[in-house]
Amino acid sequence: MNDSGDVIGTDVEILKSVLSEMGLEVSEEVATDWGNLIPGLKAGRYDVVAAGMFVNPGRCAEVAFSEPTFGIKATLITPKGNPKGLNRYEDILSQGAVLAAVSGTAQVAAALDLGIARENVQEFPDAPTALAALRAGRADAFGVDAPSARQIIANLPEADMDMVEPFDEIGGKSAVDHGAFAFRKEDQAFVDRFNEAMRGFIGTDAYIAINEAHGMTADEAPVKSVSELCGQ
Repeated sequence: MNDSGDVIGTDVEILKSVLSEMGLEVSEEVATDWGNLIPGLKAGRYDVVAAGMFVNPGRCAEVAFSEPTFGIKATLITPKGNPKGLNRYEDILSQGAVLAAVSGTAQVAAALDLGIARENVQEFPDAPTALAALRAGRADAFGVDAPSARQIIANLPEADMDMVEPFDEIGGKSAVDHGAFAFRKEDQAFVDRFNEAMRGFIGTDAYIAINEAHGMTADEAPVKSVSELCGQ
């Protein structure tokens, strides 16, 4: 949310652009904790999740995803100078370091899947609290996607954090995550119409301008379909 209380970001702006092409508009915007997104959607408190949610088979079983809007690499944010030399999740594992991550995100799953001890994966409700843990010495690195990390670093007045070079694998598995809009399963017919409209928007100058305004780069467009990501 910006200083005026408006919900902003690539997904919100892409959503509004695609809906406009369909002759529709967002009537109400709701900001909520990450853990409330899917439960709130399924409960009917809102109709679409526009929060850069990564597509994976577990989530595909709960919601109807649109086609992806991006495909991005992973990275780490560390205290200035990266004092422990943590450049990959594998470094966190080998050193027994502590990783901060936002609860319910792919970063948590990737860390645990790699074998990082559960007590060394500290979950937080959002990025500001994860960064506070780094500053307080309760964590050694913050696991996040590359575009988010660039935005976080650019907007830190303290200039006390660094971002490591993004990577596309964790433990030999792909770390390129794709994000999409999430809808209720029963709204699949609408999702099909939405996808048709979005196909004409992805890759346009307007799409690129939205992404670049929020720290995305040209090599972060989607490369897989939702059916591939859901394992269908």
